[in-house]
Amino acid sequence: MSTPNDIFVRTLPNGLTVLLQEAHDAPLASFWVWYRVGSRDEHPGLTGISHWVEHMQFKGTPSLAKGAIFRDVSKHGGTLNALTSNDWTAYYETLPADRLDLSLQIEADRMANSLFDPEETDSERTVILSERQGAENTPTFLLYEEVVGAAFRAHPYRHMVIGHETDLRTISRDDLYDHYRRYYAPNNAFVVAVGDFDAAELYNRIETAFGQIERGSDIKRRQAVEPPQRGERRVTLRRPAPTAYLRMAFHAPNAQHPDTPALLLADAVLSGGKGMGLGGGGPMGRSARFYRALVAAGLARSGSSDFDLYVDPYLFTVGVTALPGVDPSQIEAVVDAELARLRDDAVSESELARALKQLKAQYVYSGEGVTNRAFWLGQMEMVDSYRRVASLIDELEAVTPDDIQRVAQTYLQPETRTVGWLVPDGEGGGGTGEEEVDAAALHRRWFFNPSSTTIPGTESRRAPFERREIENGTVILGQARPDDPSVFVRLRLAAGAVHDRGDRAGLAAFTARMLSRGTTTRSFAQFNEETDGLGATVGFETGRLFVEVAIRCLREDLPALLDLAADVLRNPTFPEEEINKVRHELLTAIREQDNDTRSSADRALRRLLYPAGHPYARRTGGERETVSAIDRDDLVAFHGAHYGPSVMVAAVVGGVPDIDSTAALISDRFTDWQPHVVPARSPGPPPEPGRSRRERVTIAGKSQADVAIGFPVPSRSDPDYYALDMANLILGRLGLMGRLGASVRDRQGLAYYAFSQIEPGREGSIWVSRAGVDPSNVEQALSSITAEVRGLRDDGVSDEELTDAKSYLTGVLPLALETNDGVAATLLNIEHYGLGLDYLDRYPAIVNALDAAQVQQAARQYLDPDRLAAGIAGPADSA
Repeated sequence: MSTPNDIFVRTLPNGLTVLLQEAHDAPLASFWVWYRVGSRDEHPGLTGISHWVEHMQFKGTPSLAKGAIFRDVSKHGGTLNALTSNDWTAYYETLPADRLDLSLQIEADRMANSLFDPEETDSERTVILSERQGAENTPTFLLYEEVVGAAFRAHPYRHMVIGHETDLRTISRDDLYDHYRRYYAPNNAFVVAVGDFDAAELYNRIETAFGQIERGSDIKRRQAVEPPQRGERRVTLRRPAPTAYLRMAFHAPNAQHPDTPALLLADAVLSGGKGMGLGGGGPMGRSARFYRALVAAGLARSGSSDFDLYVDPYLFTVGVTALPGVDPSQIEAVVDAELARLRDDAVSESELARALKQLKAQYVYSGEGVTNRAFWLGQMEMVDSYRRVASLIDELEAVTPDDIQRVAQTYLQPETRTVGWLVPDGEGGGGTGEEEVDAAALHRRWFFNPSSTTIPGTESRRAPFERREIENGTVILGQARPDDPSVFVRLRLAAGAVHDRGDRAGLAAFTARMLSRGTTTRSFAQFNEETDGLGATVGFETGRLFVEVAIRCLREDLPALLDLAADVLRNPTFPEEEINKVRHELLTAIREQDNDTRSSADRALRRLLYPAGHPYARRTGGERETVSAIDRDDLVAFHGAHYGPSVMVAAVVGGVPDIDSTAALISDRFTDWQPHVVPARSPGPPPEPGRSRRERVTIAGKSQADVAIGFPVPSRSDPDYYALDMANLILGRLGLMGRLGASVRDRQGLAYYAFSQIEPGREGSIWVSRAGVDPSNVEQALSSITAEVRGLRDDGVSDEELTDAKSYLTGVLPLALETNDGVAATLLNIEHYGLGLDYLDRYPAIVNALDAAQVQQAARQYLDPDRLAAGIAGPADSA
């Protein structure tokens, strides 16, 4: 990823250190300012204050009006966010490189001149309380909070970054401002930038922008040292939940400790290599010990371990989501046995090699894009030194099996652990039902803007998009980036949930989950060993229209991964033993979805928008009774009818020499695959609603309510779509979630998030607005959203809003093109909607041709507040 020699390092006279790395593969740059302050610097009564100060940094300065930061970055085609962790707070902007001075202006200004208006403080208090309530809706958050609090008695790591609710209700404006003035100074900060710039020239601009800021007082930290834990500690929570959850914590060393590399590998042996930095390659470890002993054995939906890098000694944690009905003592006994095996027996050389390959691959994946690379440099500088980015792989390669056994014996002892169980007390309090929420990650980093997930790309230097079609009908899309060390592949098949029968809802998702569970040439265990051994990830995703196989691998391993993909798509055997395991996992996911406020509100909205029996009114994963009824014959029949090359599109992006050679690799593996496939089904557009209506869902044990409101709008191919999309951008996306965010979050403080989006379709789309609010504020939030929709219709958009929206859309071109996965998704959407490979070249002219009258007309015609359907899910007092 980088070496110490290619990092430009200087320190200004006021103490601000600057780390710059040139990257000229795209005309982008990511600019970060890191402050050495996090929740470890907080005292009792002021927990959560670092995160709250981060929020206040977006409220303006004497020269930057409130809201200007998001507006200015957005209109220049950039993205931004802020993060607070236990050890640090960081702010970043990723922009076209020629607009990087905007970042310098923003960050230098708010380092010294942020305003802490008392009214803004009170408004933001309710936003942060809403953020806390949203986290509490996830039972693993509450369990993790209790376990961490029990594990630490002296060190401030014992409280969550978000803080205690009691403190959040009493922290004052003066408390916040004092914290800001104490820690926000150049000598307590450093800058990291990665991108398309000349480092020496950029340093001169940074010196001009930041050099006049006065050095702050030296900070004398008297950090508490956690005393040794002298016995096991236990916590049991009894709350409404769909199943039981285990969290186990062992005290572990900090990032600088020489045992850290061995613990990272011990973590990978137990549950696979984890993503590094801000990005990463997704979950690995289905051949790892916890997966085999817990998930493959049919005891748990997930089983994982976690070890991350901190300034002070933190924790090595274990987390398990039990399957319903499994005795918690059985789960704990299995975890104990696996930890004892790690202590008692040295891992084999082959197991160590597999864990090492995963971590080395994750290291490569974490360097994809300037934003990820800048974060990784900054994180390492924060917990140790930026030089560690270059040395970490060498450290990992030096670890031996004896080292792993030694650190397991040193740190993973039952006598010094903290064990926490959340035991169900009635149904409720579930997660999303997709991938389990990572409560440990949630504890580590809190983002200012939860909807800011887009990383921009500009295309003046991009390699061409290319398209090929092979004899059997498979379409191959691609963008060759020969210097990229990794490759991302998406194989999209028109085999989604739209093909489910009502009494077999969930069949498409069940079939996709079974693809890797055994083929004519490989068992599920062999498949997992091969993917983990290559440091690759293979995921199966089911949507309403499509099933996608998502592959990330190192470029030299692409042929082997395509072999695996061809095998699971063409030759699944659907073994009965695996069917029963997958069924249990899917039923657990349904239970969790039924008890998650956001997904329950969305399902309620869809039931209102679509008639009974319409495929879009159903959950893609099915219902308990339908999934229970699916048998092997159903799976075999569905696969035979809906999987084939004529309904497959492949997108390949990254380190391939050219698209023709890649097309040949795919053709070699799929040309003779010629099953009879049923044509893709058309779901049909949603009917036009005649009036507003609501559906409310009560879920016990929740702190926050979620609302989802919407109505049908035209298809993606409708001539009015671009004007409507711009209207929605201004309404619910631009800057900090558009007008909705400005009203519901910023001015009124009703919600941590409030935004809107268009979910496009070829036959019809839907407009949806979502918000997470305090249960007592549901009606006010709904009224405010409705009022903003009505105001857009009645008053139209201003010239400034229109200009900003056009600048944003043409600057982004399109969303998420910095990463290989983002490009692959863009290519698939271009193909699906028939936009043409030159779409990105034509897009600026399409957007710039729109005028305010067209945007208002689209809003008037399609955004009708009198037709709103609203799904509301939360505790009894919100319903």
